[in-house]
Amino acid sequence: MGLDCSHDAFHGAYSAFNRFRQIIAKVMGGSFPPHEDPELEANAWYWEGDDYSKETHPGLYAFMMHSDCDGDMSPRICKCVADEMEVLLPEIEKHGMGGGHIEAAGGYKAVAERFIAGCRAAHEANEPLEFC
Repeated sequence: MGLDCSHDAFHGAYSAFNRFRQIIAKVMGGSFPPHEDPELEANAWYWEGDDYSKETHPGLYAFMMHSDCDGDMSPRICKCVADEMEVLLPEIEKHGMGGGHIEAAGGYKAVAERFIAGCRAAHEANEPLEFC
């Protein structure tokens, strides 16, 4: 059992998707649960500083907030996710292969590139990216 996203954006274990979001949060200077810092609220995610906000990065915000097992992202948000995540690729690449489904998919950068491509495909088709 795992997460399958439409437009070939992601296929893998829920735990792999969680690790993917942890790396995205880390690259943004934040943290996604489970946190390395036990002082952080267990069920919340964080990003630091004024560099990122819901207003400045609506795509990354939607990506971090989205359910990992159902729902969809609109074509407009998909374009935002793709554009905003693409900028992070050089930093994502520094986090290596990741193990498990992440490693089998080519590492964190390859997983991000696939997610970006899926978001772009959904946007271009004017279809939502579905999480199943």
